[in-house]
Amino acid sequence: MILTETAFEPAFPEQLSALEDLASAVIEHAGRLEGKVRGPLREDLVEVTRWMHCYYSNLIEGQHTRVPDIEAALRHNFSSEPEKRDLQQLALAHLACQRWAARYDGSPFAPEFFCELHRRFYSELPASLRVATTWTGVRVPLEPGVLRTTDVKVGAHVGPPHGLVPALLRHFRQRYEAPELSRAARIAAVGASHHRLAWIHPFRDGNGRVVRLFSDTLIRRAAIDSGGLWSLSRGLAFKREEYYELLAAADRERDPSSADDGHGHLSDRALREFCEFVLRVILDQIGFMEKLLEMDSLAERIERYARLEAGLGDAGRRVFLLLREALYRGEFPRGEAGRIAGAGERTGRAALAAAVEAGLLKSSTPKSPVRLALPAKVLGTYFPQLFPPGQLHG
Repeated sequence: MILTETAFEPAFPEQLSALEDLASAVIEHAGRLEGKVRGPLREDLVEVTRWMHCYYSNLIEGQHTRVPDIEAALRHNFSSEPEKRDLQQLALAHLACQRWAARYDGSPFAPEFFCELHRRFYSELPASLRVATTWTGVRVPLEPGVLRTTDVKVGAHVGPPHGLVPALLRHFRQRYEAPELSRAARIAAVGASHHRLAWIHPFRDGNGRVVRLFSDTLIRRAAIDSGGLWSLSRGLAFKREEYYELLAAADRERDPSSADDGHGHLSDRALREFCEFVLRVILDQIGFMEKLLEMDSLAERIERYARLEAGLGDAGRRVFLLLREALYRGEFPRGEAGRIAGAGERTGRAALAAAVEAGLLKSSTPKSPVRLALPAKVLGTYFPQLFPPGQLHG
């Protein structure tokens, strides 16, 4: 069959109404999660969410970048081990792409956006990671940001001819950027466009990461990211096998003998199943973060860390009182430390100094108000299961 620019149709499941209840639930829960955290703590949680996206997106690709190594890389502290150092640079490139995409104000469906994501990501990588692997197993140099100029086969999926990719991407933008789409359709489009962009396979390699960065942007544009407090990639990593199975199923051509498989080139039923899967993953991740951010339970976990795990001895109790104040208020002036800790000014200053030295409180300047800090070492206690336990220790 000769493919045309409409080869990925249907762009949306033909029975969108079947997904409307899920889309409505996503809107409701995303809004509820967004209201849980305000002030300075939100900024730090958004950064932790970026770490999640980076860590789990790389994990999906089979690359394990440990969280303390990501934290060290951000301080420009690179490992002497070449493989670990390469993974640190991989993480930095991923985080830089996320920050750029968060400021991007153009169309997320524009081919230029995908190419710039790919260019920014791969331009920052060492030569050992800036390679593509052909279907025969040959490793070849990868040119960042350039659409593929060869045909590809990934597993059972044979990508559309490389010469058709620009036309497919133009049609992709036209279909998903249509102004008349309802909000439910735009939310369903998170899953639909995720698969269709992966199916087009615009680059020689790196498509999976680009597609997940694209979906991250689309979630933010649909205003269901709760201000940046949850990660789709975490959910996809936990259901990696099902994710890949449903992605592959949605590659199937329409079954002409089935009355409920749509009218496009590809299977409508398989696309609908993939979209439902993505919406359920989204709901699961929002619910997970809602539970983690219940303030009273979080305060109890912070107390456990300060009093039992931080190695602060007798100062642990007073340090916890300072941390709890920062949790509920967002930040507090340094001069209030004694009152908050239930001690004199000198003892309060000592508790504050201990908290800052341990990396549990931080401030913009040595005299400005202090706020809760979220170094990698506390994440396993403050936010259990955010990352696998073995990945949180150096």
